[in-house]
Amino acid sequence: MFQLKTLKMNVTKIILLSLLVILNIILRIPSIPHEKGGGDSFFIHALSNSLSYFGEANWWVNWLSSLGLYPYSYASSVPFALSATTQLFGFVGINSEKAVLIFSLIFGVFSVFTSFIFAGILFKKFLPKFIMAFFFSLSQGIMIFSTWELSARGPFMIFLPLFLFILLKEMPYTKKVPLFAFIFLFMAFTHHYFYFLLPISVIYLVLKIIYGSSQLKAYLKYLDYLFPIILLVAITFPFFTRTLITAGSRYSWIINVVVINLRYIGPIFIFIISGVLYSLLNMKKTFSEYFMLLAFLMLLPFSYSQTYGIYIILCFSIYFISVGFYNLFLVKNPHISHLKLLFIIFLLISFVSFSSFYNHTRTGSSQDYWYMQDSTYQSSVWTNQHISDGLRGFGNSGETWKLLASSDAHPILPTGGAVILAYKLINGTELPVIKISPTSSSYYFDGPYVLEQGNDIWGLFNWLLERVNIDGGNEMAIIDRFNLTYFVEDTHNYEPLVASISSSKDKVYSNGRIQLWLL
Repeated sequence: MFQLKTLKMNVTKIILLSLLVILNIILRIPSIPHEKGGGDSFFIHALSNSLSYFGEANWWVNWLSSLGLYPYSYASSVPFALSATTQLFGFVGINSEKAVLIFSLIFGVFSVFTSFIFAGILFKKFLPKFIMAFFFSLSQGIMIFSTWELSARGPFMIFLPLFLFILLKEMPYTKKVPLFAFIFLFMAFTHHYFYFLLPISVIYLVLKIIYGSSQLKAYLKYLDYLFPIILLVAITFPFFTRTLITAGSRYSWIINVVVINLRYIGPIFIFIISGVLYSLLNMKKTFSEYFMLLAFLMLLPFSYSQTYGIYIILCFSIYFISVGFYNLFLVKNPHISHLKLLFIIFLLISFVSFSSFYNHTRTGSSQDYWYMQDSTYQSSVWTNQHISDGLRGFGNSGETWKLLASSDAHPILPTGGAVILAYKLINGTELPVIKISPTSSSYYFDGPYVLEQGNDIWGLFNWLLERVNIDGGNEMAIIDRFNLTYFVEDTHNYEPLVASISSSKDKVYSNGRIQLWLL
């Protein structure tokens, strides 16, 4: 009888996880005609195409280039993985956006398993594990970067639970050390967020030392009383010092931070309050609970960063949200059992609806450009067929960034960053760089080296677009220096130079949105 009951429970768990995987796939089935994303997505797409074409990473001019910590470089794991996917499925050239769809879908499904495995360290029962996997994999912070869109942030966030699992899992050090080294290096090659893995690892080591000594462990009870103070400092310190508040009112900045968290987590965000309070007041914390609380409090000040904060802290936020949400199931009151069930169902439907809505549409001005327009794709097909390999041009931003990736660099466009080196627009060994001091914050966020001022190629082309005479001496010097043949115009983005080009150069292609001029 016991074995039969256990078997039924295991079957139920398998069915629930399978349904969660299916739901993740369904919600990621695109409702748009082409790849979505901003500059980052199509930038990575272009880098991947260059790997498939040249067979090497031309932006690797220094060992730091592979980590994206050198001028005109980018962290390498995502472009390499996408290039492998493209070649594996045969979606090279103009069809590479199909590989992007498969690639992002694989990561989306993988997020279910990384979060569920990690939740196994934090919870003993199946239900809270499932809740955490459900909220993590379907949160907009994960969905947005795993639905026909490329980013380095998405894979980093998806692999972070696996990193934390290896860190917290009790196993022989002969296994833990090589696994830890492998996942750490992989994440270092994925995004410069890997810096945050270092203090997280230090927290783990300190706790292991404390737990290894009965005398030190006795002092942990005092830490429970300090947690509320640490929480208060973590929240208020950036506010009063304006750390990470770069513009405007501090109050409006906080409102924006809350809105961003709501946008990428959803209506369940409110449960982070009860989850954190429950953990603070719990006087019988396990090792993993101490770890999660300390890591969360350490990362909390970085939530003030509107650019990166949510992505750094998302995994920890989802954990505390799961704790708070699971506590609803522990409320034992027969008089409100039906209301409680309806409330839980309402929350789950609201959460899924919220994530699904923002996965398939946008509000405000962003709805006009959040995916590649069909006119851009049709232009890519034309340029891919009618422009020879290796010919170069420049564009006026907008959809031209997307055309570079979707046309498989027909023509090659200097869209900035590692693309400049990836398509051999300049010689990487001659980059004029300056070494940054380790005491500067730029050393950790931008890398140990930066370009000398006035040597940025992207800035040079921005200057060119502001000129009024394409045939001027300085203008022609730039065109000759980079051997440019075409100008790709997005008619929705006007630049002063466009008037000169349209009056003196020949138009070879136009579909209303994208126009191609022969220089």
